[in-house]
Amino acid sequence: MSDINTIVLGMSTSVTSAISSQVSAQSTGLMHMNSAVHQQQNGILGISNTVMGIKKMHSGKLLKELAMLKKGL
Repeated sequence: MSDINTIVLGMSTSVTSAISSQVSAQSTGLMHMNSAVHQQQNGILGISNTVMGIKKMHSGKLLKELAMLKKGL
């Protein structure tokens, strides 16, 4: 009986340590995945903002206004 108690006491610290390490590893992995997803979303948002800006710059209204300004000068 004392051998079993010794084994259980010896394993109790290693099991809790292993569980803690596993939880930490999973949390770290999730943080890396979230970071990569956010970087990808920021990149897509930047591209879409650039495209929208270019579309606004090259709209027909802007070109007409520029032509009118040139005529006025």
